Formats: sequence, C-alpha cells, structure tokens
Amino acid sequence: MKADEILKKAEEIQAAQAAAKQQAIEPLAALLAERIRLTSEHAATDIPYGEAFVAAEAAGWSASELAAIGAEEPTHRPRGRRTRARTKPAAPAPEPGAEIPSQAPVNA
Repeated sequence: MKADEILKKAEEIQAAQAAAKQQAIEPLAALLAERIRLTSEHAATDIPYGEAFVAAEAAGWSASELAAIGAEEPTHRPRGRRTRARTKPAAPAPEPGAEIPSQAPVNA
C-alpha cells in the first residue's frame, strides 16, 4: 500500500467519523434549543408566580395548603414595602445649661 492510498483511506475514515458526529448532534441541538426556550419561558413566570403566591398567602392560604395543591414556595418572593421600625420616642433634649450626667460605668 502506498502512502497516497494510506492518506486517502485516513481521510475517508475521518470524513465518515465527522458525518456520524454531525448526524448524532442534530437531534441533541434541536432538543437543546427547545430546552433553552422553555427555561427562558419558565424564568419569565418567576416574578408573577411569586406575586400570586404571596397574594394567596395574604388572602389566608397557608404555605402548607398551597403545597397540598402543588404550589411550591416561590424561589423569588416579591419585595414588600418596607415599613419604618417603631421605636421608642426620643428622650427629651436636656434644657440649656442643665448638667449632663457622667458617662462612666457605675461599677467600674
């Protein structure tokens, strides 16, 4: 067998392998594209799903009741309006000229 014949045979083998790989990847590529599309559509429901879940809870449904009907806890809960923490009223300011008590610890 001559070198040219060996090289030609090697090219035929490589071409057959490349064709087989191409044929095998086509169904995977189609399914991968579909999975990417579905994942994107699923992600688009995250915010409205979370809002609907929170609204159902606010209407009196418990998380366990919602789970019983197949509604899973949302991965992204909507942010609620933040309320100011209730604090004690501030102590009245000392009168001008009043003595300010020492800040030293009592048991030092």
